[in-house]
Amino acid sequence: MAPSIDISGPLEPGVRVSLEFPEAGTCVGVIVSKQTSSVVIELLDELPEGDLVAGLTLQLFMPRAEGLYHWLAALSAVPEGSRAKIELLSSPLFVQRRFGKRVEPELLVEVRRLRSARRGRPHEMSVADLSRGGMKLEGRFPLSTGDTLEVTVDLGATVQLVGRAVMAYPLSEGTWAAHVTFVDGQRDLINLVDNYIASHLRLRSL
Repeated sequence: MAPSIDISGPLEPGVRVSLEFPEAGTCVGVIVSKQTSSVVIELLDELPEGDLVAGLTLQLFMPRAEGLYHWLAALSAVPEGSRAKIELLSSPLFVQRRFGKRVEPELLVEVRRLRSARRGRPHEMSVADLSRGGMKLEGRFPLSTGDTLEVTVDLGATVQLVGRAVMAYPLSEGTWAAHVTFVDGQRDLINLVDNYIASHLRLRSL
C-alpha cells in the first residue's frame, strides 16, 4: 500500500487558521492536532449559520508573514461543540504577499465580499497604499483573513478588481485593515493599476 502523502504543509498544532464556508460565512480557529491529510480545529468563533453537513466543502486559510496558504477542504463530520475535523482535499496553494513600488493615493473605494456566486453589500473603505500586486484597505468593514473581495475604484476609469485578503485585523474599535493581493487573470486591470502608480509617482517627483 502506497504511503499517504502529507498535504498538511505548514499546518501545526497551535496555528491560527480561517475557514470559509460556502453560503454560510467565515470563522477563525486554532489547530489542535493534525495528520497527513486532516486536522482537528478548535473554533474560536461561533459556527456560521447554514447547513453544516459531513462532506461539505470549504476553504481553509493560514496567514503567514510571507503570504497566505490555502487548502480546499471538507468537513469530516458535523462539528461537535467547538471542535471540527477537517479533511484536506488538496496540497496548499501559496499566495505570496505583494511586492513592488507602493503609493498612498488616498482613494475611497467600494468593497464587497464575494462568496460562491454571491456579491455582498457594498462598504466604503479607503486605500492606505496601492501597488501592482494589491492594496491595503482601511475602514469600518470587518474583514477576515482569506476573504475574497471585489474592490470598485476610480483609477481614471472605474474598475472592479478582485483580490484575496492575505491578512485582516482590527486597527481600533470599529476600524479594520486588510492587506489584499490581486488574484490572477486580471491583466488589463493590473495594467491600469501600473499606469495609475506611474502617474502618481511622476506627480510626486515634480
